[in-house]
Amino acid sequence: MPSVKDILDNIPPGAVGDGDDLDVISDPDYLLHSAPVIADALQRGFDVLQLANGDIVTTGTKVVITQFQWDGEKGEMVKLSERERKRRNSKEEHPKVKK
Repeated sequence: MPSVKDILDNIPPGAVGDGDDLDVISDPDYLLHSAPVIADALQRGFDVLQLANGDIVTTGTKVVITQFQWDGEKGEMVKLSERERKRRNSKEEHPKVKK
């Protein structure tokens, strides 16, 4: 995941503003429309940067789970589909009780 410094280094020149941008931040319409964007990003676990010119930059990562299983017949590791992975994991969490 990129650091905040990396993100700031990649902001285009002039995007940060020269002080007149404070009008944007104090504009009630801006506040009304930017607050939900920021709240939604924070709820999703993103990092949020609100720039002086009013731009909002969010960064985040998506967790990807990949499960592989050994296939002895093929002699190789086989990637399980999401459906198969969930089915196998639910069986392991809730083993059947033999009577």
